[in-house]
Order: sequence, then C-alpha cells, then structure tokens
Amino acid sequence: MTVKRRVSLVAVIVSAACFATLAILTNKAYALGAQPLQLLTWRFMFAALLMAAVQASRGHRALFVRPLDVGRFSLLSLTGYGAASLCFFFALKYVDASVVAVLLYTYPALVALISRVVFGEGLGASRVLAIVMTFAGCSLVLRVFEAGQVIDPRGILLGLGAALGYSMFNLLSARWLGDYPRMVLMTYTFGLSAAGMGLVSVLTGSSLSVAGWPPTLWGLLAAIVVVPTFFAVVLYLEGIKGLGAPQAAIVSTFEPLFTIVLAAIFLGDRLSATQIAGALLVVAGVAAAEWRPGASRTEEFATV
Repeated sequence: MTVKRRVSLVAVIVSAACFATLAILTNKAYALGAQPLQLLTWRFMFAALLMAAVQASRGHRALFVRPLDVGRFSLLSLTGYGAASLCFFFALKYVDASVVAVLLYTYPALVALISRVVFGEGLGASRVLAIVMTFAGCSLVLRVFEAGQVIDPRGILLGLGAALGYSMFNLLSARWLGDYPRMVLMTYTFGLSAAGMGLVSVLTGSSLSVAGWPPTLWGLLAAIVVVPTFFAVVLYLEGIKGLGAPQAAIVSTFEPLFTIVLAAIFLGDRLSATQIAGALLVVAGVAAAEWRPGASRTEEFATV
C-alpha cells in the first residue's frame, strides 16, 4: 500500500469517527435545553459559512453555480440531506443513539432498491445479499423477535426516514453534480438546509433564539459544526482521492461501530449481544452493497 493510500485510509477512518460524534454531541445539547430545529438551523448556517470561506479562498468564482443548478441543489438539500438530518435529529429524541446510527446505515440497501425500482438498474447477487443482511441486522437491533421488547415506533420511522433522505441525496447528487466539486455542492447544501430549517421553525412557531444558551451549549454547537460536519466531510473527500469512492464507502462503515462505542462511554447506552450482532450484520451488508470490483475511482462517494 502506497503512502498516499495509507493517508487516505486514515482520513476516512477519522472521518467516520468524526461523523459518529454527531449523535453523542446532539444528545448532550438536548440535555442542556437545545431543540432539534434550533440546533439544526444554527449547525447548518455556521457550517455553510465555514465551507464558503474555504471555497472563497480558492478564487472569486469558486462558489459560482448556474441558476438551474441552484434549484437542483435546493431540492437535494430540502428533500434529501436536510430531510435526512431533520429525521436523524428528531429520532434521537425517541431512541438510543446507537439504534439511530444503525437505522441510518440501511441507506445503502435502500439506494440499491430505489436504483432498481426507479432507475431500472440491476441488483446483482452482492446487492441482494446486502439488502437481506441489512434488514436482518436491523431486525436484531430493534429486537423484533424478542417478546415484550418495544422500541418507540416514532424513533424507528424517523431513523428509517433519515436513511431514505440520505438515499435520495446520494442517488440524485450523483446525477446532478455535473462538473462542480463536491465541496461546492456541500456548501450550498448546508446553506440551503439552514434556510429550510429556519423556515420550518418559523412556520411551526419554534424558537431559533439562542440568547439564553449557556457557554457549554455554545461549545457543543461549535463542536457539532466543526467535528461531525466540517472536518468529517473534508476528510472523507480527501480520502476518496486516494482510495476511490467504493473503497472509501466500505471503510466508512466504521461509523455506526464508533457511535455504539461512544454512546456506551458518554451516554450510557448499552446494546445487548444480539443487538451488537445485528449491528455487525448491518455493517457487513453495507460492505456487500458497496463492494464493486473494478469500479471507477471517479465514482461519487456513498455517504456524506
């Protein structure tokens, strides 16, 4: 393995660890009084400003996007990434962070199913196996075979809704990205998602005021913006350059495992042996869904 591939491998693993902190930091913020829409709006706004500053430093036209593509990016933001994030943040109100993380990682299986149903793409044996493994693993995590075990259905539906949102974002962004760098897409995605979350907050009467936030809560927001949002995306994009998209997507499956460990340490969440086996089955299913020998290194990555 070349030095470049080793560096890229480390970048993707660190990126997965960064992404895994999102559920933990969000739960900590909720404990201090933050609300989902409030937290999402400020997270996306500050992340967009940070990414825009990085892009602007590369040239005055680095953020230029054609008007038609602004509309496409809006759709990607509001019905894909933004909707997924909204579901993810609300799911954390009803079920443990570890469970939400595993539910989120059903999205590669959903991508395969949607690609087959909507776009007529073939599944292949590996993707059929991935779908079976992923949903079998989720059944174990959700304890559907254990008598008397009930997980709040709102959390399950929201967790699967997050997976569906990410699936749509990945499928459409791969087709609509065109010749734009992925960082440009993510900058617009964060900015447009912030606007969308702000609008939803106004329409639902939710407060966006952060005037009464204690310093600790501001610190958590800063950590959410920097670690699982900005650094996680930048490191993943860097990792793709050396590993290629399919391999990077497989390595990124460390994310739910990192979440399970972090949730046990910082939130006291504990999965049973059966649930851990289910989580490992989901991770194996993701690897099977993304494994495509000989795939081009220029493919789009499968997670964000």
